[in-house]
Amino acid sequence: MTAPYSPSQNGIAERMNRTIVKPARAMLRGLPEFLWEYAVNHALYLHNRTYTRALNNKTPYEMRFKKKPNVSHLREFGSPVWVLLQGQKVPRKMESKSRQRVFVGYEDGSKSVKYYNAETRKILTSRNFRFLSLINDETPPEPITIIPDASGEGESEGSTQPQSGNKSDSLKRKQTEKEDPQDQRRTRGIRIDYRYLHNPFPDEEDEANAITSPSNEETFAIIAGDEHTSLKDAKKSEDWPEWEKAVQTELTQLQQMGTWRLVEKPPDAIPLANKWTFVRKRNKAGEIVKHKARLVVNGCTQRPGYDYVETFSPVVRMETIRAILALVPIKGLKIQQMDVKGAYLNGILKEKVYMRQPEGYEDGTGRVCELIKTLYGLKQSGREWNRELDVKLKKFGFQRLHSDPCVYIKRNGDDIMIITVWVDDLLLITNSNELMEQTKLDLRTEWEMTDLGEPTKIIGVEITQTDDTITLSQKVYIESILEREGLSEINSVATPLDPNIKLMPNPDGNEGNRSNSFARLLGELQFLANSTRPDIAFTVNRLATYTANPSLQHVAALKQILRYLAGTKNLGITYSKTANNPDINTFHGFADAAFANHDDYKSTSGYVFLAAGGAITWKSKKQTMIALSSTQAEYVALSEAAREACWLRSLFDEFGYPQEHPTLIKGDNDGSISMAKNQQFHNRSKHIAIRWHWVRDLIEQDLVTIENCRDPEQTADILTKALSRPKHNKHVTEMGLVST
Repeated sequence: MTAPYSPSQNGIAERMNRTIVKPARAMLRGLPEFLWEYAVNHALYLHNRTYTRALNNKTPYEMRFKKKPNVSHLREFGSPVWVLLQGQKVPRKMESKSRQRVFVGYEDGSKSVKYYNAETRKILTSRNFRFLSLINDETPPEPITIIPDASGEGESEGSTQPQSGNKSDSLKRKQTEKEDPQDQRRTRGIRIDYRYLHNPFPDEEDEANAITSPSNEETFAIIAGDEHTSLKDAKKSEDWPEWEKAVQTELTQLQQMGTWRLVEKPPDAIPLANKWTFVRKRNKAGEIVKHKARLVVNGCTQRPGYDYVETFSPVVRMETIRAILALVPIKGLKIQQMDVKGAYLNGILKEKVYMRQPEGYEDGTGRVCELIKTLYGLKQSGREWNRELDVKLKKFGFQRLHSDPCVYIKRNGDDIMIITVWVDDLLLITNSNELMEQTKLDLRTEWEMTDLGEPTKIIGVEITQTDDTITLSQKVYIESILEREGLSEINSVATPLDPNIKLMPNPDGNEGNRSNSFARLLGELQFLANSTRPDIAFTVNRLATYTANPSLQHVAALKQILRYLAGTKNLGITYSKTANNPDINTFHGFADAAFANHDDYKSTSGYVFLAAGGAITWKSKKQTMIALSSTQAEYVALSEAAREACWLRSLFDEFGYPQEHPTLIKGDNDGSISMAKNQQFHNRSKHIAIRWHWVRDLIEQDLVTIENCRDPEQTADILTKALSRPKHNKHVTEMGLVST
């Protein structure tokens, strides 16, 4: 502790305070004093993008995110900004669509600004804004000299000020430097425009966007990514020779399959544009195994009723894949993976569709491509490919399951062959080596196939198989999220959500983060929670209710999920042959509910079904109505779990492994269990909707049986509420999540 009014006792911290407060005080000139908080935040925003001697002439931003910051978007604090009116009732149609406000900083982590509305005295956030730029300023900027001895705290000789986004100003500045080399020698440090560090000759279109649009930090930085979305970007990359080979391979395949024919453009035809996309294929260890180039049609310009009619195309459910993989160690099944090369190119196009010649590889004749077969990007491509696949597999004796239309089964005596279809990725599961080889041979006669052997990765899920176990995990996927968010070295936490924190909606009048960063990251975590990580399902779905207007509390809770994943990225669902199963059936389940949350007083249902010691299906969902008691909430959860049990029974029955006994579901509420087993009537339950009483019929038909379990053994508890560390770890283990 330091004595009052003795800043010298804590010199480093007090000096930093002065470094931040002095520019903040200058920013407030002519503005209300209560904006001091935003002035300080903006001063810190600038400080993090300023060179510092302590970091060897690098900015704190660069040290944190491993890339130079883009400062072309910086504007003076307090400058006028025009904000689009949204969500407000404009009295007259011809009234201006924007209002002039006062700029008071940036929303860190998003492409939006904070502005001060003097009429309401509120600070709001918007991503639809515009600054006015002076693009005809004929006065060239003067070179600014920086004297090292006079540099301020945390600054170095390379300190910079934001440059105008005007291209003519930049060119004149370069000409001035060339015309007076003596000024260059006298100048110890020349202001640097970050936008030209990696792009010395920008296009005119890029310059215009830099002037009139909000900044994009990825526009001017070189980021190590696995994807390129244009031929221009691929040519600039270091591994262009590999991309060029991939392009030639794609063109050769398109020509061999007769995808199109070149014709003169009909007078009334509107040819679709196309583009090249590039992606590096990696194995589950993260190593690059292939460079893939693909020609994609701009299908968003297709006209409904002319260029396409129906577009729906199914893919295999993730629950189905987990259920099948759980059978592999139990029944001793063999599993292989195959990939259809250019799957969408096998569909026959019924509509008359024209496309421009491939970007960058035109022959100069002005002809267009009349598509004969479907191409990636067309709205109907997936549907036509699925129809083609269905016809050919049925020709080989396969039958489509009713429980999942993307699963096919073939029986040959006691031998069984199961094929799951995810677009062009096929999993082949069988108990016979002969049937496996015959199926592979049949598939090769129809399409060009890639035999991948035992699967190691499918639809973003890593598969690790031993003699008695099979594990599903997504370590590489988690690491990619953490690396992109700059959290690779973040400290981990024990639980995804602190049980002592009550998440609340953003208070009225506080406009939250209107950018897409919160929703994007939440969507990525939703895929993870639905695939291999049921331990974060409740937290992700809880935060999803605040997507429209997230507050700082919600952003902090989202970051805690990432911290939790950083410490548990090795966890995966493991199905084992030796796992103890308390039920004589292949699978059993747990159902639970948390009564009345703090937002709208609706309860949360959760259920999980286990097979071979691991979770095969689960759900955490807020109930659609307000339950008047915990018994009603638990009763609804039992009914939803029973519905899932019926689907699983049908699925396993079509696999050829019918469940001979009622499916066991465990609950922890005596009242709901008694209500499900007995046709009783009570004044406190007479209001319950008829649909939820369906569970009684299942019990009478011996399809489902419900047993009571003590609360500590209720595995589904992790899907309904935030738990303490001991309970959380216990239920994580019960769901088969172990470190790989």
